[in-house]
Amino acid sequence: MRIIELELRTARLAELKEFYTERLGFALAEITEHSITIVVGETRLTFVREEDEGVMPSYHLAMNIPENQIREAKSWLLAKGCQVLSAAPLPFAGIEANEDIAYFEGTDAHAFYFEDPSGNLVEFIARHRMDNALSEPFDHESILNVSEIGFPLRGSVSEAVQRLDSRFDVTRYIGDGKTFQMLGDEYGMFILGDMAIGWYPSMKIPEVHPIGMTILDSKEGEFQLDPYPYTIRAVSKRLV
Repeated sequence: MRIIELELRTARLAELKEFYTERLGFALAEITEHSITIVVGETRLTFVREEDEGVMPSYHLAMNIPENQIREAKSWLLAKGCQVLSAAPLPFAGIEANEDIAYFEGTDAHAFYFEDPSGNLVEFIARHRMDNALSEPFDHESILNVSEIGFPLRGSVSEAVQRLDSRFDVTRYIGDGKTFQMLGDEYGMFILGDMAIGWYPSMKIPEVHPIGMTILDSKEGEFQLDPYPYTIRAVSKRLV
Protein backbone atom coordinates (compact mmCIF):
# COMPACT_ATOMS: atom_id res chain seq x y z
CA MET A 1 0.00 0.00 0.00
CA ARG A 2 1.22 3.50 -0.78
CA ILE A 3 -0.06 6.59 1.04
CA ILE A 4 0.14 9.29 -1.59
CA GLU A 5 -1.90 11.96 0.20
CA LEU A 6 -2.67 12.43 3.90
CA GLU A 7 -4.81 15.21 5.39
CA LEU A 8 -4.86 15.97 9.11
CA ARG A 9 -6.32 18.75 11.29
CA THR A 10 -4.33 21.13 13.46
CA ALA A 11 -4.97 24.02 15.81
CA ARG A 12 -1.42 25.30 15.21
CA LEU A 13 -1.12 25.79 11.49
CA ALA A 14 1.45 28.60 11.58
CA GLU A 15 3.67 26.70 14.00
CA LEU A 16 3.56 23.57 11.83
CA LYS A 17 4.50 25.57 8.73
CA GLU A 18 7.54 26.98 10.51
CA PHE A 19 8.49 23.59 11.96
CA TYR A 20 8.24 21.46 8.83
CA THR A 21 9.34 23.94 6.16
CA GLU A 22 11.75 26.30 7.91
CA ARG A 23 13.24 24.08 10.58
CA LEU A 24 13.19 20.65 8.92
CA GLY A 25 13.33 21.87 5.33
CA PHE A 26 10.40 20.07 3.69
CA ALA A 27 9.17 21.66 0.45
CA LEU A 28 5.96 23.66 0.72
CA ALA A 29 3.73 22.43 -2.12
CA GLU A 30 0.67 24.55 -1.38
CA ILE A 31 -0.51 27.13 1.12
CA THR A 32 -3.92 28.72 1.71
CA GLU A 33 -5.45 30.69 4.55
CA HIS A 34 -6.67 27.43 6.05
CA SER A 35 -4.09 24.80 5.11
CA ILE A 36 -0.54 23.90 4.14
CA THR A 37 0.73 20.97 2.10
CA ILE A 38 4.29 19.73 2.39
CA VAL A 39 6.15 17.12 0.36
CA VAL A 40 7.36 14.12 2.40
CA GLY A 41 9.08 11.97 -0.20
CA GLU A 42 6.31 10.26 -2.19
CA THR A 43 3.56 11.62 0.10
CA ARG A 44 1.80 14.98 0.10
CA LEU A 45 1.03 15.78 3.74
CA THR A 46 -1.65 18.42 4.34
CA PHE A 47 -2.53 20.11 7.62
CA VAL A 48 -5.92 21.86 7.74
CA ARG A 49 -6.78 24.45 10.35
CA GLU A 50 -9.18 23.16 13.03
CA GLU A 51 -12.00 25.69 13.24
CA ASP A 52 -13.49 24.41 16.50
CA GLU A 53 -11.88 26.46 19.26
CA GLY A 54 -10.68 24.38 22.16
CA VAL A 55 -10.09 21.28 20.01
CA MET A 56 -6.41 20.33 19.71
CA PRO A 57 -6.14 17.49 17.18
CA SER A 58 -3.11 15.22 17.26
CA TYR A 59 -2.24 12.01 15.46
CA HIS A 60 0.33 9.25 15.16
CA LEU A 61 2.14 8.92 11.85
CA ALA A 62 5.36 7.28 10.68
CA MET A 63 7.80 8.19 7.94
CA ASN A 64 10.06 5.67 6.24
CA ILE A 65 13.77 6.43 6.16
CA PRO A 66 16.67 4.47 4.62
CA GLU A 67 17.10 1.21 6.49
CA ASN A 68 20.75 1.96 7.36
CA GLN A 69 20.34 5.54 8.63
CA ILE A 70 18.47 5.42 11.94
CA ARG A 71 21.34 6.98 13.92
CA GLU A 72 22.13 9.50 11.19
CA ALA A 73 18.46 10.53 11.14
CA LYS A 74 18.41 10.95 14.90
CA SER A 75 21.56 13.10 14.83
CA TRP A 76 20.06 15.23 12.05
CA LEU A 77 16.83 15.79 13.99
CA LEU A 78 18.68 16.68 17.19
CA ALA A 79 20.80 19.17 15.25
CA LYS A 80 17.55 20.84 14.20
CA GLY A 81 16.75 21.50 17.86
CA CYS A 82 14.15 18.75 18.22
CA GLN A 83 13.79 16.43 21.20
CA VAL A 84 13.63 12.67 20.72
CA LEU A 85 11.28 10.82 23.07
CA SER A 86 12.52 8.14 25.43
CA ALA A 87 11.69 4.56 24.46
CA ALA A 88 11.27 1.69 26.92
CA PRO A 89 11.52 -2.03 26.15
CA LEU A 90 8.27 -4.00 26.02
CA PRO A 91 9.35 -7.66 25.92
CA PHE A 92 5.78 -9.00 25.69
CA ALA A 93 5.31 -6.97 22.49
CA GLY A 94 8.69 -7.87 21.00
CA ILE A 95 10.07 -4.35 21.48
CA GLU A 96 13.68 -3.77 22.51
CA ALA A 97 14.92 -0.28 23.30
CA ASN A 98 18.17 1.55 24.00
CA GLU A 99 17.34 4.95 25.50
CA ASP A 100 15.43 6.48 22.57
CA ILE A 101 15.79 4.04 19.67
CA ALA A 102 13.39 1.10 19.64
CA TYR A 103 13.76 -2.18 17.76
CA PHE A 104 10.62 -4.03 16.68
CA GLU A 105 11.32 -7.73 16.35
CA GLY A 106 8.10 -8.53 14.48
CA THR A 107 8.76 -6.02 11.71
CA ASP A 108 12.58 -6.03 11.86
CA ALA A 109 12.75 -2.25 12.13
CA HIS A 110 14.42 0.43 14.22
CA ALA A 111 12.55 3.64 15.03
CA PHE A 112 12.57 6.77 17.15
CA TYR A 113 9.85 9.29 17.93
CA PHE A 114 9.32 13.01 18.44
CA GLU A 115 6.39 15.41 18.76
CA ASP A 116 5.74 18.31 16.42
CA PRO A 117 4.19 21.62 17.60
CA SER A 118 0.67 20.22 17.14
CA GLY A 119 1.38 17.31 19.47
CA ASN A 120 1.52 14.76 16.65
CA LEU A 121 3.54 11.68 17.54
CA VAL A 122 5.90 11.37 14.57
CA GLU A 123 8.00 8.28 14.00
CA PHE A 124 11.07 7.89 11.80
CA ILE A 125 11.33 4.19 10.98
CA ALA A 126 14.11 2.22 9.27
CA ARG A 127 12.69 -1.05 7.95
CA HIS A 128 15.44 -3.60 7.39
CA ARG A 129 13.34 -5.76 5.06
CA MET A 130 13.40 -2.93 2.52
CA ASP A 131 16.27 -2.53 0.05
CA ASN A 132 16.68 1.24 0.38
CA ALA A 133 20.07 1.83 2.02
CA LEU A 134 21.75 5.14 1.19
CA SER A 135 25.36 6.29 1.50
CA GLU A 136 24.67 10.03 1.22
CA PRO A 137 24.39 12.15 4.40
CA PHE A 138 20.88 12.12 5.86
CA ASP A 139 18.62 15.15 5.42
CA HIS A 140 14.92 15.85 4.80
CA GLU A 141 15.21 14.61 1.22
CA SER A 142 16.26 11.18 2.54
CA ILE A 143 12.77 10.66 3.99
CA LEU A 144 10.94 8.33 1.63
CA ASN A 145 7.23 8.66 2.43
CA VAL A 146 4.57 8.64 5.12
CA SER A 147 4.16 4.92 5.77
CA GLU A 148 1.78 4.73 8.75
CA ILE A 149 -1.26 6.55 10.10
CA GLY A 150 -2.90 5.64 13.37
CA PHE A 151 -6.65 5.00 13.53
CA PRO A 152 -7.76 5.18 17.20
CA LEU A 153 -10.85 3.03 17.73
CA ARG A 154 -13.25 2.61 20.65
CA GLY A 155 -12.83 -0.92 21.97
CA SER A 156 -12.06 -3.94 19.81
CA VAL A 157 -10.48 -3.30 16.43
CA SER A 158 -11.77 -6.56 14.93
CA GLU A 159 -14.76 -5.11 13.03
CA ALA A 160 -12.68 -2.31 11.52
CA VAL A 161 -9.99 -4.81 10.54
CA GLN A 162 -12.55 -6.94 8.72
CA ARG A 163 -14.05 -3.95 6.91
CA LEU A 164 -10.71 -2.57 5.75
CA ASP A 165 -9.40 -6.02 4.86
CA SER A 166 -12.43 -6.73 2.67
CA ARG A 167 -12.48 -3.27 1.05
CA PHE A 168 -8.79 -2.84 0.20
CA ASP A 169 -5.94 -5.03 -1.00
CA VAL A 170 -4.12 -5.03 2.35
CA THR A 171 -2.37 -7.71 4.40
CA ARG A 172 -2.88 -8.37 8.10
CA TYR A 173 0.68 -7.55 9.06
CA ILE A 174 1.24 -7.56 12.84
CA GLY A 175 -1.28 -7.56 15.69
CA ASP A 176 -3.76 -9.59 17.71
CA GLY A 177 -6.80 -8.37 15.77
CA LYS A 178 -8.50 -7.30 19.00
CA THR A 179 -6.64 -4.42 20.63
CA PHE A 180 -4.07 -3.71 17.91
CA GLN A 181 -3.59 -4.49 14.22
CA MET A 182 -1.31 -3.28 11.45
CA LEU A 183 -2.82 -3.59 7.95
CA GLY A 184 -0.69 -3.15 4.84
CA ASP A 185 3.00 -3.58 4.12
CA GLU A 186 6.34 -1.83 4.63
CA TYR A 187 5.40 0.90 2.15
CA GLY A 188 2.13 1.83 3.84
CA MET A 189 -0.01 0.71 6.78
CA PHE A 190 -3.17 1.49 8.68
CA ILE A 191 -2.40 1.23 12.42
CA LEU A 192 -5.58 0.27 14.27
CA GLY A 193 -5.53 0.54 18.04
CA ASP A 194 -7.93 0.48 20.97
CA MET A 195 -7.88 4.12 22.05
CA ALA A 196 -7.88 3.10 25.71
CA ILE A 197 -4.26 2.05 25.11
CA GLY A 198 -1.72 4.81 24.48
CA TRP A 199 0.53 5.00 21.44
CA TYR A 200 4.07 3.76 22.07
CA PRO A 201 6.39 5.16 23.38
CA SER A 202 4.70 8.19 24.96
CA MET A 203 1.64 6.08 25.95
CA LYS A 204 -0.44 9.22 25.39
CA ILE A 205 -4.09 8.24 25.02
CA PRO A 206 -5.16 9.05 21.44
CA GLU A 207 -8.31 10.89 20.42
CA VAL A 208 -10.56 10.62 17.38
CA HIS A 209 -10.03 13.42 14.85
CA PRO A 210 -10.73 13.62 11.10
CA ILE A 211 -8.33 11.85 8.76
CA GLY A 212 -8.45 12.02 4.98
CA MET A 213 -6.11 10.04 2.78
CA THR A 214 -5.51 8.81 -0.74
CA ILE A 215 -3.84 5.44 -1.28
CA LEU A 216 -2.76 3.40 -4.26
CA ASP A 217 -5.02 0.34 -4.42
CA SER A 218 -6.55 -1.74 -7.19
CA LYS A 219 -10.02 -1.38 -5.63
CA GLU A 220 -10.77 2.24 -6.52
CA GLY A 221 -13.34 4.38 -4.74
CA GLU A 222 -14.00 6.25 -1.50
CA PHE A 223 -14.56 4.55 1.83
CA GLN A 224 -15.65 5.90 5.21
CA LEU A 225 -14.73 3.88 8.28
CA ASP A 226 -18.00 4.67 10.09
CA PRO A 227 -18.67 5.76 12.76
CA TYR A 228 -15.25 7.40 12.65
CA PRO A 229 -14.25 10.46 10.58
CA TYR A 230 -11.65 8.44 8.69
CA THR A 231 -12.02 8.74 4.92
CA ILE A 232 -9.91 6.72 2.49
CA ARG A 233 -9.85 7.32 -1.24
CA ALA A 234 -8.28 4.58 -3.36
CA VAL A 235 -6.84 5.18 -6.83
CA SER A 236 -5.20 2.60 -9.07
CA LYS A 237 -2.51 4.95 -10.36
CA ARG A 238 -0.68 7.91 -8.93
CA LEU A 239 -2.33 11.29 -9.45
CA VAL A 240 -0.45 13.83 -11.58
